[in-house]
Amino acid sequence: MEYLLYLSRFIYRLRWWLITVPVILTLLTIYSTKHLGRTYDATTTVYTGIISGYTVETTTGAGINLTQQSTTLDNILTLITSQSTLKKVSLRLYAQNMIYGDPNHDNTHIQSSTYKALFSITPKEVLKLIDKKDEKKTIANLEAYSKPDPKNFIYGLFYWNHPDYCYSALSNKIKVNRIAGSDMIEIGYSNGDPGIAYNTLKILNDEFIDQYQQLRFGETNNVIKFFEEELARLKKKLETSEDSLTAYSLSKRIINYGEQTKQVAGQNTAYEEKCEGFLLEYNTAKTLINELEKRMDSHTKSLRNNSEFISRMQRITDLTSKITDIETFNNESSLEDQNLSSYKKQLKKAENDFSKFAEKYSDQKYTKEKIAPEEILQQWFEQMLNLEKADAKLKLMESRKGLIDDKYIFFSPIGNTLKRMDRDIGFTESNYMSMLNSLNAARLRQKNLQMTSATLRVINPPVYPLAAEATNRKSIVMAIFFGSIIAILGFSLIIEILDRTLRDKIRSERLTSSKVIGAFPSNSIIRLRNFSKVRNKIATQFICNTLLGYLPNDGKRIINLISTESRDGKSFIGNQMEEYWTSIGLNVKHVSWNKDFSKDSRDFLLAESVNDLCKSIDDTDILIVEYPPLKECLTPERLINEAALNLVIAKANKTWKLTDQILLNELKRLAKPTSPILVYLNNAEKDVVENFTGLLPPYNRFRKFIYKLSQLGLTASE
Repeated sequence: MEYLLYLSRFIYRLRWWLITVPVILTLLTIYSTKHLGRTYDATTTVYTGIISGYTVETTTGAGINLTQQSTTLDNILTLITSQSTLKKVSLRLYAQNMIYGDPNHDNTHIQSSTYKALFSITPKEVLKLIDKKDEKKTIANLEAYSKPDPKNFIYGLFYWNHPDYCYSALSNKIKVNRIAGSDMIEIGYSNGDPGIAYNTLKILNDEFIDQYQQLRFGETNNVIKFFEEELARLKKKLETSEDSLTAYSLSKRIINYGEQTKQVAGQNTAYEEKCEGFLLEYNTAKTLINELEKRMDSHTKSLRNNSEFISRMQRITDLTSKITDIETFNNESSLEDQNLSSYKKQLKKAENDFSKFAEKYSDQKYTKEKIAPEEILQQWFEQMLNLEKADAKLKLMESRKGLIDDKYIFFSPIGNTLKRMDRDIGFTESNYMSMLNSLNAARLRQKNLQMTSATLRVINPPVYPLAAEATNRKSIVMAIFFGSIIAILGFSLIIEILDRTLRDKIRSERLTSSKVIGAFPSNSIIRLRNFSKVRNKIATQFICNTLLGYLPNDGKRIINLISTESRDGKSFIGNQMEEYWTSIGLNVKHVSWNKDFSKDSRDFLLAESVNDLCKSIDDTDILIVEYPPLKECLTPERLINEAALNLVIAKANKTWKLTDQILLNELKRLAKPTSPILVYLNNAEKDVVENFTGLLPPYNRFRKFIYKLSQLGLTASE
C-alpha cells in the first residue's frame, strides 16, 4: 500500500511535465504534419496457373510436385522485385513521364507538380533524348546514354535515392503477396502521384511476364539449338555414308550381296557335283574302253587314227562342251535357250551320223567268220563317244574353275567392306534417332513451358486511383503524445531509481537503512509564505509529540541532535522544539556545541556525561543537545548512549553520499538499543510533510480533493 501511494505521488510530482511537454510536442507535430503528403494505392492481380494449370507432360493439373510448385512461385515473386525487372520499369516509367508530362495540367501519367520537379533535375543533354512522338525511340536513346558512371543521370536515377525511380524505393514500396493457397499473386504499390502508382504497376506487369517467359524459354532454347545442330551434322554424315555405300555397290555391281554370294556358292556346289559326275563318266568310259580294246584286234584299234573318226568325235566334243557350258554357267534367257536347243539338235544329228559311221565301218571290217563280234565294236564306239563327251566336259569345267575362284576373290573383301559401311551407317542412324528423340523431348518441354508461361495473365489490371488513402497523421500525433508521456515517465523512473536524494520517507529509509519519524517543511514557495509559520508549528508539534513517546518517564530525558554535515538545520529544529515544549509548560534546555562547549576541547572528547559539558541541567524536563557534524567530529560513545534517542537531522533535498552512510553506520555501531538512531528530514516538500502531519494549510476544496486522491481515498465522502 505504501509503495502504491509512493507511485501515485511520483506521478503527481511529474504532473506538469506530463501535461505541458506532451501538449507542446503534440501541437508541434500537428503543425509540422499539416502538409503531410497523401499516398495513392494501386493493386493488380496476376494468375500464374502453376498449381491448377494444364500441361503437355501430365495432361492433368500441373499441381503434382509441391516442392517444384513452391520453388516456381518463389521464383516469380522474386523476379517481380528483381533488380533487372525494376530497372526496366524505372526506365520506361521515366520515359513515359517525360513524354506525357505537362507542367500545367495533371494527367493519368503524372501530375503537373511532380513533372515540374522531375523536369527541373533533368540535365539538358537528357532532355534532348526525349522524343515526344516515339516512346520506343526514347527508351532506346536513354539506354544508349546510360553508362555506369556516377555523373550519368540515367544510370544514377535508378541507383540514387529518387522516390519514384530508384531501386530501393521501388523494391520497398512494391508489395507482392500470394493470395492464400491459390494461383493468384497480388501486387500493390503506393505513391504520392496517382499516375505514377498506376503506370508503375501497368509497366511492371508487362516487364515481369516478359522476363519470366525469357527465363523459362532460355532453359530449353540452347538445348534445342544443340540438338538441331547435331541432327543436321548426323543427317549430313548419314547421307554421305549412304551415298558412299550406293557408289561402292554400283562400282562393284552389287544389288543384293547375300543373294549374289549365295548364287556363287550354289554355282560352286553345282560345279563340284558336275565335276564329280563328269569324272565318274570319264573313268567309267575309259575303263570299259580298255576292257573292250583287249578283246579287239589291231585293225579295230587303228580306228583311233582314222581322220573321219577323229573329225566326227571332235564335232561331238565341241557340241558337248557348248551344251555343258550353257547348262552349267550361263543364266537362263530366251537367246541361250534357243542356242541350247540348236546345239542339242546338232549334237543329236552328230551322234546319229557317228552311229551310222560306226555301223558302216563295222560292216566293212568284220565278217561273220571273224572273232570280234559286231556288238563289241558297237560298244566300243559308244564308250568312245561317252569318253570324248566326258573328257570335253572335264576340260570345260577345268577351264571354268578360274572364273568361280575369281568370283570368290571378288566377293570376299566386298562383304567386309559392306559390313563396315553398314555398321557405320547403323551407328550414325542410331545417334540420329537418339538425337531426334531428345529434340522431340526438348520441344515438348519447351511447349509445356510455353503453356505454363502463357497462363501468366493479368486478372485484375491496375486501376487509376481517384482518391488518396487516409494519412497516418492521427497515428503520428497520438504516437508523439503517448510516446512523450512514456518517455517522461521512463526517464523520470530511471532518475528515481538512480537518484540518491533523500526527498521522502520511503527513499530515505531505503538509502539510510534507518527509520524516518518526521519531516519539516521548506519555505521555498513564495505564494505559501503566509502559511509558513502555521506549517512550521504543525510540523514541530508533530515531531515533539512523536519524540515524547521515546522519552522515559523517569531518568534523563536527553535528545541528541546529530547531522553528518554542517548547515543541515540542527539549530533551527532544536529551537523550534524548544519553543514548542516551553510553550506548553515544560522546562527545556537547548545545549549547542558552538555555544556551550567546543568540539576540540578535552572536556568534550573525554566527557563521561553531558553534565561534563554543561552545568545546572538537573532541574530540566527535556535536554536537547546539539552535537557537531559527524564529518568534523564523531560524537563520543558515552554521550550517544546517555541520550533517550539520537535524532539525525538531514536535508530532504540533499544527496545522500556514501560518506554520509559510512558515518551513519558508525553512529549505529556505537549506539545501544536503549538509544535508537532516528532520522528527521528537514527542508522537505509539502507533500512529504503531509505524509506525517496530514493536510497542511491553506485548506480549500481543491487541495482537500487532491489530498484525498493522493491518499487513495477514491470513494471517501469526507
